[in-house]
Amino acid sequence: MARAGSTFKMLGWGAAIASGVMLSACGKPPAGEPLKVVKTIGEPGDAVGQFGYPRATCSDGKTLWVIDKLARVQRFDKDGNVLGVWRMPQYEKGKPCGISAWVPKGAGATDQNEVGPILFIADTHQQRMRIYQTNWTTAGASGSDARQPSEQTEPELLLSFGSYGTGPGEFIYVTDVAIVPSADGQAVERLYVSEYGGNDRVNIFDITPPLRVGMKPGEFAVKHVGAFGKFGESFGEPVEFQRPQAVMFDAERKMLVISDACNHRIGTFTMEGKLINWFGSREGVGSKPGEFSYPYGVALLGDGSAMVSEFGNNRVQRIDLTTGACLGIFGQAGRAPGQLSTPWALTLWDDRVYVVDSGNSRVQVIEKPRGMRVLRELASNEKPANGGAR
Repeated sequence: MARAGSTFKMLGWGAAIASGVMLSACGKPPAGEPLKVVKTIGEPGDAVGQFGYPRATCSDGKTLWVIDKLARVQRFDKDGNVLGVWRMPQYEKGKPCGISAWVPKGAGATDQNEVGPILFIADTHQQRMRIYQTNWTTAGASGSDARQPSEQTEPELLLSFGSYGTGPGEFIYVTDVAIVPSADGQAVERLYVSEYGGNDRVNIFDITPPLRVGMKPGEFAVKHVGAFGKFGESFGEPVEFQRPQAVMFDAERKMLVISDACNHRIGTFTMEGKLINWFGSREGVGSKPGEFSYPYGVALLGDGSAMVSEFGNNRVQRIDLTTGACLGIFGQAGRAPGQLSTPWALTLWDDRVYVVDSGNSRVQVIEKPRGMRVLRELASNEKPANGGAR
């Protein structure tokens, strides 16, 4: 293992994919302004607090979680301080690219010994899901003791499920997981797990009894109750995907929002997996408002809109989830502060959006945009509006 503090050099798979995607994208990324960044977390490297091509993130409402291609799960406070880190137990075949965290409605962190969030990690290349119980203080060692990631201890593993295959409950490259809580917000009743690599579908799992904070291994079970989607690019039923990369549950509207990355579109679906609408298309891949190029990450803003990170356009786009209209374009390609290189994931935490700037090995933080004014298609001599509230 490289010594702490040494610089991580992004070579191999990540660089090759990034290069290939950029060459294949139709249309040039917009020449907008850089993000209006309020904070930057991390830098390239393999020391604690640094990243080696981060790809997954989420917030539990109290802290931020980030997973990179060094198979490290790191936890940060709002100031960017590392609260904990551990390395996934198996990673030789590949690293996780999806994570979700859950805490009961109304939970707090006033007691440092209080049992903390439950983590759901899409362990992509191990063809499985892993569910962990954490605490509020750390997710392993922290501070000066957290210098050797290989020596960290992972949190309590509640359940690991899934194996390679095409049958019910089997996976080929899991990408993400959406959590459906109980009506009272005190337990998790259902999971939606996306995958690609041939299955290209979303699996539905019920948890019995519903999973609550503090439960122990063996006190609950996960049952596969259905799936929707198959490999393809059609716009109708049956639903088809090409790499459903992110799946989110919109609790207010009781629907799913899914990024269909290689079809360059965002879909909305009922809880049973019935298509509501597609926004974007494989034929319409591009960089105009409302078009997408490899949309990877989705963050719901709670106002009927979503932020979408575009791996191929090196930007974040905000869309109306009812009409698909573009409500804002944020960012431009580059390495400087506020610029993006192959952004993979993003998450909302309070009034800020945390954008995983994968190719630059950092997380850039911007203010949550507001308002619902549609960004019209621009004339050829105009710059896209960028960064401000909409």
